[in-house]
Amino acid sequence: MDVNGTSSISGSLPISKQAGPSNTNINKTPGSKPISSPQDQLEISSAGRMLDEMTNNSDMRAERLAQIKAAIDDGTYETDEKLEAALGRLLDQFNDSE
Repeated sequence: MDVNGTSSISGSLPISKQAGPSNTNINKTPGSKPISSPQDQLEISSAGRMLDEMTNNSDMRAERLAQIKAAIDDGTYETDEKLEAALGRLLDQFNDSE
């Protein structure tokens, strides 16, 4: 028994391009617009815009840094409440990672 392939045509044949119209837009009806891919959109709230302005405003940032430096120099920056809050956040991170 001699088996030459799964069909009655044996051997390899070159692929030729079909003549005539292609049917790539089968679902397109005459006069309809082609389907476009969805576009990404971003909406920033007014509060988000305000925060962005605050963080990018160098005058406001410099003023806040000056306040923090003065509080550190006075010894009033590190309060017990701030240390407890920082420790609580640190412990929460450890508990969440388990």
